[in-house]
Amino acid sequence: MLVALSVLDVEWTLWLHEHRDPVFGEWMRRTLFEGDLPGGSDPAIVFLLVALALYLVAGRRAVPEGLKVWRPMLTFVILAALAGALGQVHGLKWVIGRARPYEVWSGDWPYTAWFEFGPHFVTEGIYYGSFPSGHTAAVLALLIPAYLLWFHPQPRWSHRLSAVVLGLLVLGGAIAMGAARVMTAHHWLSDGLGIIFPTWALLHWIHHHLLKVSQQRFYVLFNGIYPSSVPAYWELRFAGWCFLLLLGVMAIFLGMRSIAFQDPPILLGMTPVGGLFSAWAFTRARDLYVQVMSEFFEPVP
Repeated sequence: MLVALSVLDVEWTLWLHEHRDPVFGEWMRRTLFEGDLPGGSDPAIVFLLVALALYLVAGRRAVPEGLKVWRPMLTFVILAALAGALGQVHGLKWVIGRARPYEVWSGDWPYTAWFEFGPHFVTEGIYYGSFPSGHTAAVLALLIPAYLLWFHPQPRWSHRLSAVVLGLLVLGGAIAMGAARVMTAHHWLSDGLGIIFPTWALLHWIHHHLLKVSQQRFYVLFNGIYPSSVPAYWELRFAGWCFLLLLGVMAIFLGMRSIAFQDPPILLGMTPVGGLFSAWAFTRARDLYVQVMSEFFEPVP
């Protein structure tokens, strides 16, 4: 089954590249933040920058309660964006190291499927890996406000309708971005389509299970205040510990990659070190998480 899907992946990638629309591909690729005209990923980037600015204001202790009540939503935006756009995308890029289509077609690197370790190492460049598509994942960041609308603590039909419309637009935009990146031979079709469901699943898990955003929003709505004992900017501390946890997990897999790509596999020693490092970082992240969530929920699961 996986081999058959890989064959289809190559065939559809070739077909889209041969029938490419250069104008569409260029428009979806470019971004204001690299000195170009507006592009396909700019709405999501602007949304995240505005959310970050609001978070930096609302996260301080000495701010009006009217701003603090936004903390549960801003917490979800910040942590979901960091986990999805940075942690998930770059973690997979660095570990899998898949070669891009133009590299394979030029004969510089061998072809590997999306589920295999590729030839690229992180030392060759942090953006070299083809799987998954970072541009596609950036568009999917706009699913965050769709979640906040659908799971509003006092939902109205207008909230639900807006969430559905936005969700469909985002999914359509993500598919279009994935196709555009294939047209320019920077990604295989599976690089774009293959990140849609994992990103969606990650956002769902963070919203419902990690942060319990709906319950946090209901707490603030019911009590009229955000818990004063919650540390300022705790989200950034938590994200920092999770980043160290990710580095440990990456070390485990990079060590395992050495079995296939090194003779002898010198980097295999990174696997036990990564295991110890990730266990330590997980403990610190868990302790901070329990401290914060205990202000909203008793007992914390």
